[in-house]
Amino acid sequence: MKKPIILLILKALEGRGAERMVTTMARAYIEMNYEVHVLCLEASDDMVLDARVQHHIVPYNEQLLDTETEQATAYKQVAARIDNYVLNNIGVPDLVLANIYKINWIMAYSQLPNIINVVHTALSRQFQEQLKTSPKQTINHLKAVYGKHLCSCVSDGARQDLLVLIGNSYKITTIYNPCDVNQIKQLASQPFSIKEFGLINKGYIIHVGSFDSMKGHRDLLQAYAKTKHKLPLVLVGKGRLEEEIKQLAIELGIDNNVKFLGFQTNPYPLIAHAALLVLSSKFEGFGYVIVEAQALNVPVISTDCPFGPRELLPDKNLVDVGNIEGLAALIDNAIAYPDAYNAPLKQQLSPTIIAQQYLDFYAQ
Repeated sequence: MKKPIILLILKALEGRGAERMVTTMARAYIEMNYEVHVLCLEASDDMVLDARVQHHIVPYNEQLLDTETEQATAYKQVAARIDNYVLNNIGVPDLVLANIYKINWIMAYSQLPNIINVVHTALSRQFQEQLKTSPKQTINHLKAVYGKHLCSCVSDGARQDLLVLIGNSYKITTIYNPCDVNQIKQLASQPFSIKEFGLINKGYIIHVGSFDSMKGHRDLLQAYAKTKHKLPLVLVGKGRLEEEIKQLAIELGIDNNVKFLGFQTNPYPLIAHAALLVLSSKFEGFGYVIVEAQALNVPVISTDCPFGPRELLPDKNLVDVGNIEGLAALIDNAIAYPDAYNAPLKQQLSPTIIAQQYLDFYAQ
């Protein structure tokens, strides 16, 4: 008897939260005896899929088009190519999880059955400028994108945010991102020498995130410059603002205390050996790195940004976005009293529980 088919779609296997969710979910559905496929529009080897998961590329040769109408026409063609590829090479999927806004827009034109849009971020923040300059057009666009299929948001804050934008006449739920504790601990235990980076066990602060404005590196460095500098600050990630942040470290006179380690395929040994993990984001959908640090029993502090951290951490672990002095004080306090900031991981984030929630949501 043929196994039911799960299809997960995203832009590329890059090293961000949505991609970590996809790799974790794919492995969970394999363990639940599904046939699992991951389809991407671009090739990338940042994230590694379970060998039992079938990986597909349907290149879309993206062009930056001037108007929404032109972009929609292009995305309709991409959706048709995806549909044709899936039906001819995979079969009719029993569940499709379409991840991130660009894929959500493309799949609004898909004729495939059983699609759930997975919303990974705070859309009111992602579209902040468009909502200021052309609010009606932007809201109508979001209704067109997210009104076609069921929607699941990775935090309740993100769900409430989407409801405010498009109204409550759509079927929208909250399903948190999964955290595979055993897999994270296994990856954290792989051979890895922090000494090659000049680091010692529990002797540094870590931040993991791409160098995008939403991740708040500028606020983090300004806050770190006001701390007692007891431990070096390690930044893991890559992105368009990396050189700008390196220059800021020089301007603040902390470049000898800040280490830029680039993107790490397996960041978990670095997280596991850290004294403290800091999330400094302007906004998030979930805040994946928080639960990953919790899985490794590493103290975590975060900005109280929209919308994930408040649902994962107690109030004492949070500080207002933009409060540089407050973030500096919280860093110093967490280094002095690490056990007070070691928040337990929520058990309902088990991958099989989350995987079943998607199946149940579609079956309702």
